[in-house]
Amino acid sequence: MDPKIWQNIRNGDALAMKTLYQECFQELFAFGFKMIADKEKVKDCLHEIFCDIWQKRAQVGEVNHVKAYLKTCVRNRLLKEIKLDQKTDQISGQEFEYLTENSYEQLLISAETDADTKVKIWRAINELTQMQREIIKLKFFDELNYEAIAMMLKLKPRTVYNHMYAAICKLRDELSAK
Repeated sequence: MDPKIWQNIRNGDALAMKTLYQECFQELFAFGFKMIADKEKVKDCLHEIFCDIWQKRAQVGEVNHVKAYLKTCVRNRLLKEIKLDQKTDQISGQEFEYLTENSYEQLLISAETDADTKVKIWRAINELTQMQREIIKLKFFDELNYEAIAMMLKLKPRTVYNHMYAAICKLRDELSAK
């Protein structure tokens, strides 16, 4: 790809933007589809990226490796999309029936028990390997799925499953022993 295209886009050349889109769309689509097997989400993501580039062309900096930059944009945007999808699970109406108001004493006891449990969990997590801690963090704190974790850590999904299984077994042993 001609490096001048990026500079021309920054200067407001709509034809350069069209050229960039036409030259990169298929490759970026294939790249994105490997992350999320949802054609419409990947297309939407790509369109948003190209629109953002055009709208913010005056603020966009110099880029030497345009395709690598675009792939990073796609990867980051799709990871945000994955996280968003996981967070948008709605509480069903039936779950509201179980919500009750607790007394002050019950809240204090609950808070103290929760604090003790958190300390035990953090101690157990610190007994894990670095890789196991990273996978636990990505899965449960960042709410990513196994495929996204595998892509981020450049591992096979099966390896991520195995690390997760070993970590959960170790956590279970550590927490039941204390």
